Amino acid sequence: MSTRYHRLARETPAYGWWKLPVAGVLALGLFLGLTIILMGIAFFAFLPVRGADTFERWIDDVGSLDLTKPDFFVLDMLSLAVLIPAVLGAVWIVGPRPIGYLSSVAGRLRWGWLARNAVMSFLVFGIALVGWVLVAAATDPAEVQAPSGVDGTVVLAIVLVLLVTPLQAAAEEYVFRGYLLQLVGSWTRFATIPVLVSVPLFAAGHTYDWWGLVDVGIFGLTAAILTIRTGGLEAAIAAHTANNVVLFVLDALGVIVATDESGAGPVDLVPTALAGIVLVAWVEWSVRRHDVQTTREPIPPPPPAPPVWAPPVYAPAPPPTYVPIRTAPTYVPTAPSSPSAPPGPPPLHPRTPPYPGELPPDWDR
Repeated sequence: MSTRYHRLARETPAYGWWKLPVAGVLALGLFLGLTIILMGIAFFAFLPVRGADTFERWIDDVGSLDLTKPDFFVLDMLSLAVLIPAVLGAVWIVGPRPIGYLSSVAGRLRWGWLARNAVMSFLVFGIALVGWVLVAAATDPAEVQAPSGVDGTVVLAIVLVLLVTPLQAAAEEYVFRGYLLQLVGSWTRFATIPVLVSVPLFAAGHTYDWWGLVDVGIFGLTAAILTIRTGGLEAAIAAHTANNVVLFVLDALGVIVATDESGAGPVDLVPTALAGIVLVAWVEWSVRRHDVQTTREPIPPPPPAPPVWAPPVYAPAPPPTYVPIRTAPTYVPTAPSSPSAPPGPPPLHPRTPPYPGELPPDWDR
């Protein structure tokens, strides 16, 4: 029976109930360690140029994703991107292996399928978000600002957005749609349960108000459905990257503030919901059209381990038991003898006369 994405860890011969929980703890430790290393690099990078006070300002602004400060923005995104080596490294150390099944049912990241999804996602989210901004500008001009002039800082910000946003999006997908889906999926066969568990945890990782969290939850639901239906993280990574890149580019141009969800309302959920529905339908059609692998064939169990050599143990042989052999007599049939003639009269003396009578006088001589 084929295995769906959320059951890949459970239906692996090397599965152990304790491996993924321990891998999660180890991933957290690796993430903290890599974050400390990143902070050390940032400190020594800022120190000779701007001094230690710049590093302290970055510490105070962590998570703001302010594109007016490109260096701060890059450090914020890289502080999330280190989740990729943390999660993959933890699963590689603890198991279950191979870690490629954390990416897709094919045991690897399918780059061609990722590129196809990137095209679809940028079209859908680009039209949805830009169209919604145009509608908002027409209905409420005070809510949307006119684009600012494109100078060197804006160009640098857009280039940095294109470079580091895919890493940030992939990192979040490996945590919430990769590790978390397979962790909960190892406890149940129903795909609905890991999806419903991962969505609120994904939303809780964002510091928005109520409607902003709902908007994030809608996108998290879309990404989880894409992962289950396509058998991998490629579609979710592409959708996450497209959504964030479009928002950050609009932010760099001064049209919106991508990280400000304080004034969001229920109407602002429309572009995310519409984009999610259209993208899921389009990706589902593309899966069928291009015959994309969505499940994994069962993995045969590993061969048994070779026996451990041990010195032979010699035991005294039991004494031999002699059993007499009894054989049946062998009868050899003999040829029947021919009937013998009846015995004749005894032989006569050579000088016996032919007729008994008087004997000649010299008979007995």
